[in-house]
Amino acid sequence: MKYIIIMLSIMFITDVGTCQSIDQSICTPGSDPTYHANGRLKTCTLKDNFAINGVTCKQYATIDLYDNGKLQSCVTSDYFKYGEITCNQYSQVRFYESGTLDTCYLSTAVQIDGKTCAPYETISLFENGKLNSCGTPQ
Repeated sequence: MKYIIIMLSIMFITDVGTCQSIDQSICTPGSDPTYHANGRLKTCTLKDNFAINGVTCKQYATIDLYDNGKLQSCVTSDYFKYGEITCNQYSQVRFYESGTLDTCYLSTAVQIDGKTCAPYETISLFENGKLNSCGTPQ
């Protein structure tokens, strides 16, 4: 019994972070999904809300995936929190292939790298997490 628990624990630990293959079953029937050269899903219109990489993507909106299965972009169905940044619901969120936030539409003001970014404006980050640009308060 002890051996089985240890083996299951090892299997679980090695599987953490592995991106499961996402197929066209998440897509609206009748929509035309596109695929990467490796056969993985690239883009489609979601039939239901779909949670991936900490984001819940909105039903009937387009989802874009990288060829490794990670989220590239989608429209959020709820607010999305990324560290101190809160991205607005029902807005586009985009990620780098590494999984770090690229851009989103802010829900609340945030201060990053000494600059205050206004709510309801787009924020753009470099892949290392440093601020690229954002709208400033009036």
